[in-house]
This record gives sequence, structure tokens and C-alpha cells, in this order.
Amino acid sequence: MKKTIWAGVMLTALLTGLILSTPASAQNAVNDTANYPYWVEMMQDPSANFFETQKAFNTYWEGREITKGSGYKPFKRWEYMMQPRVSADGTRPAADRDIRAYNEYISRNSSRTTAGNWTPLGPFTVPSGYNGYRGLGRVNAIAFHPTDANTIYIGAPSGGFWQTHDGGQTWESYTDILPTLGVSAIAVDYANPDVIYMGTGDRDAGDAPGLGVWKSLDGGYTWDLSSNGMGNATVGRLLIHPVFNNIILAATSNGFYKSVDAGASWVKKANGNFKEVVFKPGNPDIVYAAVGGTFYRSTDNGETFTVISNGLTGGSRGVIGVSPADPEIVYFLVTNSDSYKGIYRSNDSGLSFTLRSTTPNIMAWDCNGGSGGQAWYDLDISVDPENPDIIHAGGVNIFKSTNGGTNWFITAHWYGGCGVQSVHADLHVLEYNPLNNRLYAGNDGGVYWTANGGQSWTEISNGLVISQAYKIGQSATNKNFVINGYQDNGTSTYTGTEWIAVGGGDGMECAFDPTDDRYSYSTVYYGSINRIFNHNSQGQIAGQGSNGITESGAWVTPFLIDHFDGNVMFIGYKNVWRSTNIKAGNTNSVSWAKISNINTSNLSVLSQSRVNTNIMYAASGNLLYRSDNVKESAVTWNTLTPNLPSAETITAIETSPVDENTVYIVQQNSIFKSTDKGYNWTEITGTLPDVQMNTLVYYRNSPEGLYLGTDIGIFYKDGTMTDWIMFSDGFPAAGKVTELEIYYDPAGPNGDVIRAGTYGRGLWESPVNYSAPMADFSASETVVPAGCAVNFNDLSLGIPFEWYWSFPGANTPSSTVKNPTGITWATEGTYSVSLTVANPAGTSTELKTGFITVSNSILPATDFSADTRVFCSNDNAIVQFTDNTAYCPESWQWSFEPADVTFVNGTTENSQHPQVSFNSPGNYTVTLEAANVNGATSVTREQYIQVGGVAIPFGEDWESNSLQTNGWQAENPDNKTTWSLTQAQGSSSPGNAIMMNFFDYASAPGPRDRLISPPLNLEGFTAAFLGFEHAYVRRYSQITDSLVIYLSSDCGLNWQRVFAIGEDGSNNFSTHAVVDTGLFVPALPGDWCGNPGNPSCFLIDISQWAGLNDVRIAFESVHRRGNSLYLDNIYVTDLVGSDIRINPVSGISVFPNPGKNVFNILSETMLTGTELSLYNVYGKKMLTRNVGNGQQFTLQTGELPAGIYLLSITSREKRQQLKLIIE
Repeated sequence: MKKTIWAGVMLTALLTGLILSTPASAQNAVNDTANYPYWVEMMQDPSANFFETQKAFNTYWEGREITKGSGYKPFKRWEYMMQPRVSADGTRPAADRDIRAYNEYISRNSSRTTAGNWTPLGPFTVPSGYNGYRGLGRVNAIAFHPTDANTIYIGAPSGGFWQTHDGGQTWESYTDILPTLGVSAIAVDYANPDVIYMGTGDRDAGDAPGLGVWKSLDGGYTWDLSSNGMGNATVGRLLIHPVFNNIILAATSNGFYKSVDAGASWVKKANGNFKEVVFKPGNPDIVYAAVGGTFYRSTDNGETFTVISNGLTGGSRGVIGVSPADPEIVYFLVTNSDSYKGIYRSNDSGLSFTLRSTTPNIMAWDCNGGSGGQAWYDLDISVDPENPDIIHAGGVNIFKSTNGGTNWFITAHWYGGCGVQSVHADLHVLEYNPLNNRLYAGNDGGVYWTANGGQSWTEISNGLVISQAYKIGQSATNKNFVINGYQDNGTSTYTGTEWIAVGGGDGMECAFDPTDDRYSYSTVYYGSINRIFNHNSQGQIAGQGSNGITESGAWVTPFLIDHFDGNVMFIGYKNVWRSTNIKAGNTNSVSWAKISNINTSNLSVLSQSRVNTNIMYAASGNLLYRSDNVKESAVTWNTLTPNLPSAETITAIETSPVDENTVYIVQQNSIFKSTDKGYNWTEITGTLPDVQMNTLVYYRNSPEGLYLGTDIGIFYKDGTMTDWIMFSDGFPAAGKVTELEIYYDPAGPNGDVIRAGTYGRGLWESPVNYSAPMADFSASETVVPAGCAVNFNDLSLGIPFEWYWSFPGANTPSSTVKNPTGITWATEGTYSVSLTVANPAGTSTELKTGFITVSNSILPATDFSADTRVFCSNDNAIVQFTDNTAYCPESWQWSFEPADVTFVNGTTENSQHPQVSFNSPGNYTVTLEAANVNGATSVTREQYIQVGGVAIPFGEDWESNSLQTNGWQAENPDNKTTWSLTQAQGSSSPGNAIMMNFFDYASAPGPRDRLISPPLNLEGFTAAFLGFEHAYVRRYSQITDSLVIYLSSDCGLNWQRVFAIGEDGSNNFSTHAVVDTGLFVPALPGDWCGNPGNPSCFLIDISQWAGLNDVRIAFESVHRRGNSLYLDNIYVTDLVGSDIRINPVSGISVFPNPGKNVFNILSETMLTGTELSLYNVYGKKMLTRNVGNGQQFTLQTGELPAGIYLLSITSREKRQQLKLIIE
């Protein structure tokens, strides 16, 4: 960067970064975040609040055009990395957080076994492909051996310290054991080159924490902390005194430091965020330094400094250049936050300056400058050591001046335009090697050099494993294929033998088609997705403005491909979008549909269940949603946010591959498990260290095997363990794991591997974890008749590689398959079974004595089920029956009453699984008789098939966990928020309830959604009544939603409105006070109707439809921007013995309600001749009490079971019905 090495002095430059002091010229603008880019200094100030920094950035960019190279993208990537790591109040994590947590963890778990066998996969060489993005990773610092021109040192901002001894043909690194991999400054002792000082942290983007200065005494092979007095600073530049090599100067984020004892101790000499320090050639007492755009000068070797303003006007950032060819000349190149402000020249050792030029904008992307740039991020200068008029300046590109900065021309372009050679974009360091006068450049892609003043460039990046992966995608069908999305270096695919560039820009989320490895997909920022076929891009298939998509997404937008259907993709923008034809021949023919109405700030995580691919989870920050029908035409979503165990950001979601109800989430530094699809959570963090947790993957070949990727490596736990273990043997200690994925070898688990993408150290792999297995097994039957086949299932814990079964007395006495089937015994008796399992870690045997009983007397346990049980009268009522009979049935006899049925599709009354057409309306009783070798048994189910509807009494409490299970359906005309199941407490059957979420309904008022019942059969009844419990809250006192109820007597072809209710201010609908700060979720009985202070639950006379079949009920919600409506315990009954069609009156209350067996009835007025009658939900009268005259009565319910009842109060003055709940 500047500079030049003179008189054998090694002046080296590296990165570090973060501006702690504001340039003098900006002092008055510093609080004007709309007009001054104060966010630049704030993002590089570790003490600046994250949310305030974010606000300053958004304020500055409001109304501004976002141009290429403006610095917008470097901020967004910093924001993406920082946001999940800050505390709830916006405080950033301390630089030494990870090392402290690691040391505490090791001290607590020193005796615990570690595991893993990690090796790097690269990329070791620059992937083939895109010019300008043919890179490996960012380089912030370059330094040289004082006597060997082929020995070069570089520092990567999150990839560590590297060295070459053959001029860059090969590279090696020994810093993987250190607690930080950020390197921004290097200084080599000219008197003893085995002594090397390394300044840690990322000077330019904050990608790694700064932990001060580290020192090596053996040429960079081992390192020790040498930062006493400096603390956890990011070090951007180091200088060694050319005469007294114990004197070292350091420009850091925390000030200017000086050591006089070879780094053993440091003393701060000046405050500020220093990024530059340079000696005057030939006179080390004179030191030049810079804080932002302010020039500092010292005449006493850095003991004191004076701010030089003569001829200077300040700026956002400045870099300094000198040449031993004329020690009096000093250059100060100054930038605004993004663009070139000017270069100044001093001819008197920095006492005064003269402006040389302000144009062209050499920080921009274009050949002749242009507008914009990101000089706060990519900036350096170097002056030719033999000619002080020759200057090289690096920003996005490299420019050169041959007349002391008066004129500039381009010598390297980011993709090879302008008639000059391609050199990767974004220069961070320019250094001359004094031994051969080559100019070396470090940029976002690696390292280059020129020996002819920039006419040609040679890249020497191969061997630097420093790629910063955002995400990776492991092919499910090809072990060798892994696609990787890299910061600054596009998207590349590892093929097992080479790396192929498949996309440019910043590579983000990426994935292979799980069914066809010819297809893969990559993204760049905000969710622009490209399709790739055989490693060649076919073009964009998704993104804002593409193929009907109207939203953009997060910096790293999540997407996933259906586990079993490579044509289906889901993307998380502000909503979830779905395509079912992502392989369409023309990429412009791919179609998308928005399938949610979440409308969050941006979704950050998506996860789909492998067990039930209709289940999907979506997260945005600390908001969580679940759909149970994500592949259906009308998709509904459940809000799980109120159930979350903490308010921290969700960084990962993983579903169980064996149980659709089990899901795991990572919230920053904690892990939680739910076994009911996200309603309740249990923490499983154990003794894991307090570090950022980024990715979680479930290994399905072990019992609940969980791999966790963190900022300090990988951890593992399975069902055989009580706590987590480190799974990081061979892995960088500060390896920031961004994603973990597993390849399952079809040949067996011994070929399974886990891959890890890191932000700074590329791609890694390890065999999966396994210990000695523990044998266990089960059988499909343990008591069977002779000759009945038994199937066995391996339940062994761990990962067996081999199985040895023994079946004494069986037709097949042994087996080596995992799950043997068809094992039979011909003779009555008891038989033992044993299983031995083995893997390289050991063996285990399980013997179950007398496990199988062969009986000559056991009869079938007859059982059956049907795919559909309720039909409308005009439906084509065909039912698929399934025989579920145990104990080896050999023959079947099906019969129906009435017998108006037809067996179809080649089945008969003797088929095991017949298909039956029911020819006329009615209730059908089904009988199955099944026989085995020992005899026959039968089972009869009354009114099992109902054509014309479900007979009343009918009830629904939603505990089946699905609308469809009992025949309900939701009509969702606008394909937005609609009726969905959720957990709610306080009703008479707490657990599930059906909810309409008006609070999150992002639409203008007016949409109507219907919840429609299965068909009901009211034939034979002269009266019928509909009852239900409800809970409702308004969002604003002046606004209410509505509930309208319709009935149909032709299975939903035509509807008649029978009931409507909305809050009118008299508390006849709302069950809770207004809630305007979040979604209302009932938690107590007092949140529901029928409780003291709340309106009564509604009981609606629907006797007009008594005697009819094909009756459906529709509950229609009317959205008016309220909060939320819940329904539970819906029932239809004839309420025998009670005339409830009298006008209801108010003024009577029952308490306690719910209660045990004694209830008090209180009337506001005198009642005479009063009778109390209690009915169950099916209309049966359970008791009657004549209680006479009064205003207060007591009702004792005796031994009546807990449940919902209707209390009828009849007097000479009035009649009223109230819901009563017995606990």
C-alpha cells in the first residue's frame, strides 16, 4: 500500500479495519445520517450500536440510487454477518467472545472425547470460468522476506497467515490453531526473519475479530499472543524500526501503539482508528499516519503526533505513499466515503501539501473513472521506489500515474475490459518487493504481481484456501458434487477432481437437484436464482421482476428444492413462493406463485420435512411460521412465534427425518427441540460454549444424530449421549462454519461424509461420527400361527456396518441383511432370536430368549380401515378398504348392511383390500371376517360409512391435528391468510383450536374465508342446534371483524345465511380487551366466551334443516384489520327435551365456570318457579332440579363426568341457556 521498502527495511501492509474517529471535516456532518455516510464509521466501530448503524445506513440510502461499487453491498454483507450475532439491544459481541467461550468449554470438558477427521477440499486452485471473478478469497496484507525474494507472506481477513517459499507456486498456513483467522498486517524482522509480527482482525470489513498482535519466532510456524497493553484491537499496519528492531509501531482500530521491547508490551500514543503508518525513508524519527482522511505527523518516532492541515481539506479515508528515490516527497490520497476526492503531494516531508488532481474518479468501476466506488473498503497506494513520480492506486481497479498524481490511466480492470488485463476487483494492498522491484497486489480474489509497471499481471493465488463460503449444496446422488456460494468469487462446483466456476458475482445459497445431479441452482444477493445444467448456467429463473415474482429477498435469500420432486422449488422472499416447473425448457417459462401472506421484513430460513413434505417451516429474525399443506393449491400457515422459547434470532431449522412432529431450531447460541411441530420447546443446548451457532443438520443413520456448525467449529450429539462433544479434530479453531450438509452413500453408512462450508477457509469434509453400536431389534409379530411370516427391524443404536441374525428353528436360520423379512417357523413352540451388529469401533449382540411364540390356537385379530367414510348423497362414493388384521390371515369375507354396494376394480367380497361403491344414501354397517390356519374372527362397525353426511350428534374439538382428517376444508379465495389449526389454551378442551389470523392479514379490509364442515345427516330429527366456543379480540377499539354462518342442504352448492356477529361496543362478541401490540393467543378460560364478564357462547337454532341430509355448515370470517378469532368445540345436536327457541335474556351468570361439582347461579332479578335442567352436548337430559323462587341458586352435579353441558334455566319470568363446564 503505499509504500516502499528502503535500506533493508520491511515495510509491509495488511488489513484490519474500522474507523473509530471521525475526520475533522466531517465533524459537523457526523449526526446528519441522511446526507453524510456516517454508517461507514459506525460499522467499523465495535462500540457502535448495531441497530443505530443499520438505521443510519437506511436513512442515508433512502431516495438514493444504489450504484455499482457504491459500498452498498459491503455493508449488506457486514449486516448479514453481524445481525444474528448482536444482543437484543444491538450490542455487538466482544472480539474475544469466542476464545473465552472456547477456553471455558475446554476447561469444563477436558476429559471429554473429541471426534471428527476433517480435511480441506479447497478450492486449492482458481476455478475455471468468469473473468473478474476468477478468485479464491480476499487478501489484506503482503510482506516479504528480507533476503529471499521467493519467500512471501500474505494475510487473509478470515483465512489466516500464509507463506510461500517458491514465489507463489505453493502456499502453506499454520494459523488454524489460533483463535482468530483475520490478518491485516505483517512485519518481518530484517535482522532475524524468523521473527514475524502479525496484526489480527479484518481492517476493511470486520469479517474476523481483532485480537491484537501475535508473534512468531520460527518463521510463522507457531505463534504466541504479543499484545500486552493493546488488548483486542484490529491491527491494520505494523512497522519495525529500521535501526532498532525492538521498536515496533502499530496502527490499530483502538489507537496508535508503540512497543520498545519487540512486542512484549505496548503503549498507546494516540487515540483514533488508525489504518496507516509509514516511515519517512532514511529517517524513522519522522512517522506519517492517518485516521480517516486526517494526516498525522510525528518527529519523535511516534511518541507524539501533530495533525497536518496545510493544503489538506480532510476526507473519509486516506492512504500514504513514499519513495526512497526522494524521501522528502509524501503522497496523501484522500477519498470521500466511496469516491476519489484527490491526491495531495508534499515536498517538505509532510509539513504542507498541494492538490495534484481530483479527477478521474479512480475509485470507480469504469475505465475512465465514473461515479461511485467503495473507497472505505478497498483502497491502497504504492510509490515506485526508483521514481517518486510513478504512483499506483488501487480501488475497484488499479490506476497509475507517471507525473506525481496529476494524470491517471488504468492498468488493471476487474473483468479485463479497457484494453488492460483482468485483475480481480477490490484492491486492499499494494506492496513493492525491494529485492526484485515487483509490485504485488492483494484483492478480493487473491494475489497478483507485475514486473513491468502494470503492463501485465501474474496471478499467484493457487494454493490459498481462503474462500468465504456463504452456503454449500451437497448432491444427494453424487458424492463428489458440492456447489459453493462465495463472497466476492461467485459460485463454484467441486467435482471431486476440479473446481468449476458456474456463476459470478457474490455467490449465496446454492443447491443440487436431489433427484438429478445434472441440475443445480445458484443465487446472488436478494434472491436472483440461476439454473445450471451440467455445470453450465442456463439463465435466471427467479428474482424480483423475473417470471412473475414481485418481491426481493434477504442478502442471502433462502430457497430449497423439494426432497423428492426436482421440479418443485420454494423461495423465501418476504413471502414464500413456489414453482412446480423449475426445469421448464425455457427459463422464462418457469412460473411462480406466492403461497403465503407473511409479509415479513425478509425470510431468512426455510426447512421442509422429509417425512411429510407438505410440512414447511419459515423464519424471519425471531418470527416462526409453519405450513402443513405447502404443496397443496390453497396453502395455509400457522404462526408459531408466540410459542418460541426465546426472542433471539433463528439461525437454523432442522426437521427430523423419522418423525414429522419433531423439529429443531437454533436461536443464536441455544438449541431447542419440539416434538409437536413447534408448539412446545425443550432446550438441548447442554454445555455447549456461548458462541454463535449457524447451522444444524440431522444425520439419519444414527439415533438422533445432530451436527452443529458454529463460529468455532463443529459439535455432535446423538441419542446415546447425555451432552455434546467437539467434532472438530483437524478443523480450524476459528473456522466459522456457515453450512453443514451430509452425503449418504447408497453402499452403506461407512461411506457417509459430512461437508462444511466456512467463511474464510473454504470447503472441508469428515467421515461421520460413529461409536460401537448397541444391538436391538423388534419384530412385526411375536406370537404367530405356524407358517406365518415375521419381519424383523434393526433398532440398534449407533451406526452398524454389518448385521448377523440368528433364527434357530426357522425356515431361514440366519441372515446378514439389515431388516430380514419373511421368516417363518413350522412347529409350535417358543424360539429365541439374536442379532449381532458391528462397525470398526466394535460389536454388540442382543439375544432375546423365547422371543417368538408359534401357536396352534391363536386366532386373527381382525381390524380394518377406510380411506373415506363420509360422502354427500350425490358423490361417487367409492371406498378403499384396508385390512389391518394381525396374525397372518389367509382369507377374508366382507359384508355390508344395507347391502346396496358394488365391488369395483376387480375386487370381491373375498379380497383382502377391496374397493367398494356405495350405491345409495344411508349409513352402512361394515363387517369383516378374517381367518388364519387356526380359525376365524370378525369385527363389525356400525354406521361406519355415511353417505349423505355424519349423523348427529356431531362434535369437533380439533385434536386430530388436521382439518382434513374429519372432512373439514378451508376456502381461501385470495390465497392469503385463512383458517388454520393452532394451539390455544383456556377452552373446555385445551390444545388445538381453529384460528383466523386477522392481525397478520396483509390486505385491505374485506376478504372472506370460509371454514366448511363435513356433510351432516339430520334425517329423523325435528330439531337441531349448532353450538361452539369462541375467543375474539379487536386490534383497535373502533374496528371489529365479523363471523357469519351459512348452512347448505345440497352439500355446499347453495348457501343460506343464518347468523352474523361483530363487536358493536356492547361486548357481545369480544372475549378480551383490545390487543394492538401483537397476535392474541388465548391462554386462560377467561379469554373465551361463557366465562364471567364475557359474552355467552352462541347456540343457534338450525331446526329448519332438521330432517335433511347433505347439510354443511360454513363459518365465514370477514377481515376488518382486527386481531384474531378462535373457534373450538363445535357441536350439532337435537337437544332433546329443551325448547331453546325462546328469546334469550341477559342478567344471569354462573360461577365458578368451569367448576368441579357445585355451581352458583345468580340472577339480577327475582325468579319464581325456577327449574334447572342440564343437558350434555348430544342433547340428553342429565338432571333436573326444581329450585323455586329467588335470585341465587346452587346446582350440585354429583358424579357427572367432566365435559361441556348446556344449563337451561326456566322460570315464570324468563328462560335462558348457558354453557356449563364440569372439570
